[in-house]
Amino acid sequence: MSRSGAMLLAVEKYITERRQLGFQMAGIELHRFACFADGLGHQGPITAELQISWAKLHVRKTTVGTGVRRLQTLRPFVQHYRQSEPTSVVVDPSILGRARGRPTPHIYTNKELVDLVGAAAMLDGDKGMRGLVHSTLFGLIAATGMRLSEATNLADVDVDLTSAQLTIRQTKFNKSRRLPLQHSTVDALTLWRQQRERRWPSSNAGSFFVGRRGTALKKRNIEWNFEELRKSLGWKSRGTLLQPRIHDLRHTFAVRRVQLWHEQGTSLDQAMFWLCTYLGHTKISDTYWYLTGVPELMAIAGNLFDDYVKANCVEDSL
Repeated sequence: MSRSGAMLLAVEKYITERRQLGFQMAGIELHRFACFADGLGHQGPITAELQISWAKLHVRKTTVGTGVRRLQTLRPFVQHYRQSEPTSVVVDPSILGRARGRPTPHIYTNKELVDLVGAAAMLDGDKGMRGLVHSTLFGLIAATGMRLSEATNLADVDVDLTSAQLTIRQTKFNKSRRLPLQHSTVDALTLWRQQRERRWPSSNAGSFFVGRRGTALKKRNIEWNFEELRKSLGWKSRGTLLQPRIHDLRHTFAVRRVQLWHEQGTSLDQAMFWLCTYLGHTKISDTYWYLTGVPELMAIAGNLFDDYVKANCVEDSL
């Protein structure tokens, strides 16, 4: 690193200013870029060559999307940096190729969801705690669209079954939110809590979901059990990934909710804002992606576009 570490100082200043404006920023990639630039002794404007060299660092031809994403990460910082170095170049990420788009998720059928919960319940016999915790966990994710990490991080105090709601604290984007629960979900969570308290009375003040020893469930163990269940159920992926995932339960929740709203004649523009908040998205575009990124909703997107065209044609003819 150069003696002054000028780029690292610039990155730290940028991150601090963004956080003061309310943005949540880890800044890991920006720090890596700064260390790379300072290591070369770079001074002055940020050149295209510097950015491209860093973006291509340790990237194989088969993972070109990594370099594209690095350039995408740099763009806002370089735009900010131009306030002090106007000749800095904002690079078009497509110069390195096309970034891989989001994978199309596997949308579970109702039968697959029932089979998953049923098979999970039998993981270690009809009265085993391992089966009960996994069937309850997978059922909760399917019913609420929670992320797996949000479910495993639930503290017992976050689960208010009297008011039928969950509190999700400091999640992926350091946001907290509350989720209402259906009666059937409350019943399932109540059964799990009762059985857990009988087996591990001292776990009440800790995690809501616990494993065999009364300690918090480990993500790798849950994923291993899910993999075994997936194999036993013989599922074939209907998405672009090789196999269905736990995270596809969240996608399934979102898709089924949008389909229901459409069938009920609910305004999707209003509903999507509600869904964005419910899912904990930071950008409404992440929620609208379902309309064009998931085959099950493409027809709805097409109908919305047709309605828009017809409405505008009528207005133009008046």
